[in-house]
Amino acid sequence: MVILPSVITFDQIFPLMKKGLLFITLIIVAIIAVIGWKFVFPKKRGDNGPKPEGLTVSKHSNGFNESVNSAMNSYYTLTESFVNWDTTKINASLSELKVSIDSLPIKEMEKDSAIYPTVQTQWESIKAEIIGMQADTSLYEKREDLNMLSQQLFDLLRIVKYDAAKVYYQECPMGLNNYESSAFWLSANSETRNRRNPYLGLHDPKYGKAMLTCGSTRDSINFATARTGN
Repeated sequence: MVILPSVITFDQIFPLMKKGLLFITLIIVAIIAVIGWKFVFPKKRGDNGPKPEGLTVSKHSNGFNESVNSAMNSYYTLTESFVNWDTTKINASLSELKVSIDSLPIKEMEKDSAIYPTVQTQWESIKAEIIGMQADTSLYEKREDLNMLSQQLFDLLRIVKYDAAKVYYQECPMGLNNYESSAFWLSANSETRNRRNPYLGLHDPKYGKAMLTCGSTRDSINFATARTGN
């Protein structure tokens, strides 16, 4: 006698179908959740990613740096007056520079007893040079004074290790003595196209403005140090 398999009804199949659909639904939800998580919370950059830039740290107080910066701006205005061969503006710039130099908080350097006497002597020399420059009447004499003042000022910045800005020491090989002697000045920029020679300038009787960018960087100071972010 052959026994035929009983017929499977819909009521028997339906629970199985529900379980299968539920399983498939759970898989789909899990996949969507993983993809969404990656978009909402992207993977953090490793050590090879860009690092934060360092913050400049000065050994001097803000007041000291601001005072030196003011003096340097006055000095740069002075050199620009020489570029334009403008004696009136040269004298006005000298007065402004004198006030700035007189106001330098040199006593802050007393904490460094090893260099303070040298700093004070250099500061006094600069003040004397400015007074002498104010007294000279001819433009040629003032150029000679500018050459000396520039060297003295650069030495002072180097001694105190001024670290709030770069300063470039520029040379004109034919600035004095009828184009036969070098002369120096300070600049905030080393690029030739931005260099404006205060000794030959715009109205030289021999070269006109052809030597306006004549000169080269002979030295510089850059004592700035950096502290990287944590």
